[in-house]
Amino acid sequence: MLDAILNVLFPVACILCNSRVLERRWGPVCPDCWSKMAPLTRPFCEQCGMPAPAIEGLCGSCRLHEHAFDFARSVLIFSDPVREVIHHLKYSDRVSLAKPLGKLLRDCLEREGFQGEVIAPVPLHRKRERQRGFNQAELLAEGTGLRVDAGILKRNRNTNSQTGLSRSQRTLNLAGAFQCCAVRVPQCVIVLDDVYTTGATMHEVAKTLKRGGVERVEVLTVARVLRSEIP
Repeated sequence: MLDAILNVLFPVACILCNSRVLERRWGPVCPDCWSKMAPLTRPFCEQCGMPAPAIEGLCGSCRLHEHAFDFARSVLIFSDPVREVIHHLKYSDRVSLAKPLGKLLRDCLEREGFQGEVIAPVPLHRKRERQRGFNQAELLAEGTGLRVDAGILKRNRNTNSQTGLSRSQRTLNLAGAFQCCAVRVPQCVIVLDDVYTTGATMHEVAKTLKRGGVERVEVLTVARVLRSEIP
């Protein structure tokens, strides 16, 4: 009934296809467009979640212990509709998207057996957060309905954008960028962000948390960039 009234007074068009959105619980995206977003399903690496056609157990990177985190999962493949939705959330102030995306993240947390006691959103530098007006990772974390502690991590440096950087450049760009500020250090922390590209951000965050006393770091992101699309 409420949706019907709101649709008459304040009609909403889908940001992807411009059709009418009748169910407000899915934000400004219609059910058809949501259904076109490809879920990330097995087979993938059991540790880092990297998708591959026929992977069994651990990928080569995880066998060589190249990740400081212990476990990582993503909900969706970073395809065009997902890319647009995340872009609208971050740069067009479509913060209502955080709630339906948070629901997808919550489903993944329950399905994949995360052990973390608390969610730590990947922080923005204070200058960038002031410019944007919010931290999208924090909004997504709150959308899960689970316990969130945005004070566990602090970003010390306003790093350059990771977009377009190679794996080695991303790693260098993030070196020493984070600080663990937890008063009481949880044994297991779930680090949450919007997109997993090379894993450089999550690797640096996990190193920082473990230096601060965290024993296990789990990673959850909305989307995962396929290896074939990484520079």
